[in-house]
Amino acid sequence: MVDNQVITNVTSHPRREGWWRVPAWLLFFTFLVCLLQWYIPHPLDDDTAYHFSVGQLMARHGILHNFPWTPFSWQFDHYADKEFLFHLLFVPLGGLGLVNASRVVGVVAGTLILSTLYLILRSEKVMLAGVWALIPLGASAFVYRFAMVRPHLLSIALALIVLWACARGRLYILACAAVIYPLAYVAFWQIPLILLLATESSRLFTGERLRWKPAVTLLAGIVAGVLLHPNTANLLGINWIHMADILFRNAWGEKVEFSLGTEFNPFPLSGWCYYLLVALFMAAFALVLAWRERRQDSFPLACAIATMVFGLLTVKSGRFLEYFVPCAVLSLAVTTRHRGKRFIAPVLLGISLLYTLLFGTYPYTVLGSLDDKAAYLEPATAEFFAQQVPVGAQVFTTNWDYTGNLMVALPERQFLVAADPTLFYKKDSQLYALWQRLLETAPPDAAEQIRRYFSSRFVISRNDPKFWPFFDALANDSHVKCLFADKKWVMFDLGSFTGPQ
Repeated sequence: MVDNQVITNVTSHPRREGWWRVPAWLLFFTFLVCLLQWYIPHPLDDDTAYHFSVGQLMARHGILHNFPWTPFSWQFDHYADKEFLFHLLFVPLGGLGLVNASRVVGVVAGTLILSTLYLILRSEKVMLAGVWALIPLGASAFVYRFAMVRPHLLSIALALIVLWACARGRLYILACAAVIYPLAYVAFWQIPLILLLATESSRLFTGERLRWKPAVTLLAGIVAGVLLHPNTANLLGINWIHMADILFRNAWGEKVEFSLGTEFNPFPLSGWCYYLLVALFMAAFALVLAWRERRQDSFPLACAIATMVFGLLTVKSGRFLEYFVPCAVLSLAVTTRHRGKRFIAPVLLGISLLYTLLFGTYPYTVLGSLDDKAAYLEPATAEFFAQQVPVGAQVFTTNWDYTGNLMVALPERQFLVAADPTLFYKKDSQLYALWQRLLETAPPDAAEQIRRYFSSRFVISRNDPKFWPFFDALANDSHVKCLFADKKWVMFDLGSFTGPQ
């Protein structure tokens, strides 16, 4: 009874947008994302360079089943391309170089997010759906994550599709999204599970019957996607490592490894005030309205519950704001759609942009500043490194968060670990402990230990003051030569191994 009434409410009034507006809005979204990507002089973090490098490795070697370029990583002999589809996007773009290739992929993925949100809103008969779809761009913290060319962009679009398809019973669309998820993102069952629970709990609160078909369809699609993945068994392993070791044990727990980046840290109160206050207001208002009108339609409440869950996760870890903001916009849009107030979307967009202009411009400053891209390698520096380090050589690095850029500058060389230090720890915890100890204590025989235990002749590091004692220990070794040093990078040649075998 409730479902029939919902369908009548959603489909009874005529479309407010002509067919021609769909391609017009999609082109406009593309234009905006192009402006954003070309405003950024270099990819924001090292992960983009890593993903570009993997795409080029796939172009040269085909689908990867091991990863010999990081022999000290769990990925070395348990390789799982947890972002397989994302890396495929980079395969044909190698000739453009890292910067332009990342821009192209960023435009494709960013446009996909805005277009997905717009098409869902349009299907729900939300007035000015295109304007609503722009509102997430009024939150500069979201824009910062949105501008990062990383696999979470595909996950945002997939999450919106899964939420809508689960709630509306669009099983074919749900099945397609479920199959794609394991091929596109590491949290291929965790994010869909949150959305499924939000949808079914909303049915429970609205008095509807729980539905088994969306759950079965979602499960079957995810299983099919895992089986289609070229690294099926290892995909399950890397998924568990990311959830149990990286997120729960390390990011939210005792922090065994080096810092995983600020995105895993709790989103600070000041960040909520400067960047997400408008989104928080939208989420709270939508939750109240959706609860009051829950007997009319369960979908707005499902969106509100999903928004609340992602908001709580954002409190724990800032990286979840990329789901919180678009879900907040979707939630408020569908809860207010029948009120006939066309001014709501443009007013909220204006308020968001004004609030960002007054309080939240810092992320845009970071986006446009090349100096803040810590892992950026100047072309001359990259060329010098490539001349000094022969193909196939093992390079010792002092951290993990610039390996991607080194892989771009030094293709077909080997490095300790890429993407995450936890994968080094999982491969060999004792060797990982030695790596940390060498950097922290800087023993006089550091060079000898690197040659012996890491089979490395070359050391490349960011010129970070915390590593200066380590650099001094290397420089005091008579067999070591400092080949390069400037304010950003340091490179040593340790010479041949001289100790006992």
